Amino acid sequence: MLNNLYRTSELELASFLKAEGHKVLGAELKGKLVEFQFDASAEDAVEHYFVGASLPARDLFEAHRSLRALIVQIHEHASNRRRTEQSNGKGHTR
Repeated sequence: MLNNLYRTSELELASFLKAEGHKVLGAELKGKLVEFQFDASAEDAVEHYFVGASLPARDLFEAHRSLRALIVQIHEHASNRRRTEQSNGKGHTR
């Protein structure tokens, strides 16, 4: 299934795709950025984005806001996981 995904770490592009009706299938932390995953069919809409297609502002802002919230959750989860691993590692080194 990995080959059937369109991936982007650009928040604005991901927001556009989501607002256009493409479902976010996944999101992964890649370094400091979050990579959003969509069905491969979303790639057709990317050209619309780059040529300046318009969408209702409310839809675009709502998608942007929800993806920003997802980014925060992913970063918090990663941070919590690192803290847990560090505290578990410290307990085993005694």
